[in-house]
Amino acid sequence: MTIKDVAALAGVSVATVSRVLSNADYPVSKELRSKVEQAAKELSFAYTSAPRSSKAYHDKEIAVVIPNISNPFYMQTINGISTVCYEKGYQMLLCNSMQDVEREEQILQDLYSRRVTGVIISSISEDPRLLAKYTEKGMTFIQLDQNYEGSGVYSINYDSRLGARIAVRHLIENGHKRIAFISTPLTRWTRREIYKGYLEQLKKTDIEYDEKLVFIADTDGMGNLSKDETRTGAAMARKLVESKCNATAILCVNDMVAFGAIHALNEMGVAVPDDISVVGFDDIPLAESFVPALTTVHFPAYETGRIAAIMLIDYLANGKQSNTPLKMNMEPRLVERRSVRNLCR
Repeated sequence: MTIKDVAALAGVSVATVSRVLSNADYPVSKELRSKVEQAAKELSFAYTSAPRSSKAYHDKEIAVVIPNISNPFYMQTINGISTVCYEKGYQMLLCNSMQDVEREEQILQDLYSRRVTGVIISSISEDPRLLAKYTEKGMTFIQLDQNYEGSGVYSINYDSRLGARIAVRHLIENGHKRIAFISTPLTRWTRREIYKGYLEQLKKTDIEYDEKLVFIADTDGMGNLSKDETRTGAAMARKLVESKCNATAILCVNDMVAFGAIHALNEMGVAVPDDISVVGFDDIPLAESFVPALTTVHFPAYETGRIAAIMLIDYLANGKQSNTPLKMNMEPRLVERRSVRNLCR
């Protein structure tokens, strides 16, 4: 609803509505004031002194585009961003691409149409030209968890390859040699980095790679299921058990996949960690209270959100963008809990 709608319903001029709702000193009769206030209430119209089309309004807005709002890892990041926005007096627009490239492209077009110039994004698209197109139009991006070379955007990444190596090394130190890998489709850079880290650590410790231990969801074969991380983890765990690959441990691409895998294993009578060990990725809040408490690779999601928001708002406020966009790499650490069994004892 707009101020014109309120004026039409009240049967007064737009100027009168503006004077009433802005509490201007210009005299307005009690009768007209009552009509305007009643019309505004009926239309649920909220008056702001800075029109939505004004530059002042949009200079205090940033957008956050994530692929999966149901994943607590992203919610931690959003909390970090939201905290900084509140501190700095900015409004945050939250957009969920639902792991759909076309939806993501439409979101960016809509944000550009709204004249939102600052965006924190965990992009599904791997085409650097998508963000570059809007960068050239004056938008500024902080890219999370993606590696766009030469795209002209700031980025904050997690060293996922190192995280996977740490996780696999932990399993090997606990006597595991038949280590399986379970993942959603390797359609994102981070997932591929985790897989590379898994392979690198096996090679480094002279453990021969076995393709029978790798269970990666097929985008085409699984349809929408491949976008549901918990159900994907469950489906891949069932395949693992049915394959009789004799794995003693599993590295999962994230905690949500790990939760699904553990649930399916329990349903099939395979106990974690007594029969098979499981390691996750991300260390979302539920990991600590899950049964069994999940050993996982920790990444500072909340802190990353704060850093991303500070970087973006600082640029928007000062307009000082480096010719070489800043790229930060956050290091992981392993959090040991109760989902890994030591076979050496």
